[in-house]
Amino acid sequence: MFAIGALAVVYLLLWLRNARLLAGSGLIGQRNLVGQTTTFQASDVGRLLIATVVYSKNSTPQEALYVLSPSGLVLMTLNTRAWGDEAIAKIVDATGKSLEYRDAQISSREFKAEFPGAVSWAALHPTLLGGGIVIVAFALAIGIPIAWALLSKQ
Repeated sequence: MFAIGALAVVYLLLWLRNARLLAGSGLIGQRNLVGQTTTFQASDVGRLLIATVVYSKNSTPQEALYVLSPSGLVLMTLNTRAWGDEAIAKIVDATGKSLEYRDAQISSREFKAEFPGAVSWAALHPTLLGGGIVIVAFALAIGIPIAWALLSKQ
């Protein structure tokens, strides 16, 4: 339990230290929690869409700004609650595009059908991902002591 709490604190500290939105004249981008920077020219942006996507029955719907290319591919996804209105407004201003709102909630499958590449495999299959993580954790919890015992006898 302590390890999970420690990982959560490390994640939060990395996010606070490294995560940034970049918005300048004709350029937008973001820096992730490990410091990798991704930027796009404003001319690469086709649409700016704020939509509320429902990823699963058990999760809270997530409202996000989707920065889409002219061909419909997602360039960036920004959680509006995490970044706030001021940061979202800076991205909108830097692109010079008008912001579109989708009022109704949309399922992740419908959103992926409309915008290919907008929803990851993990977001479409959270139960499989969670089950896979549990299986790997059990395999490690059982396998490491067995390997340790076998190797220490030699």
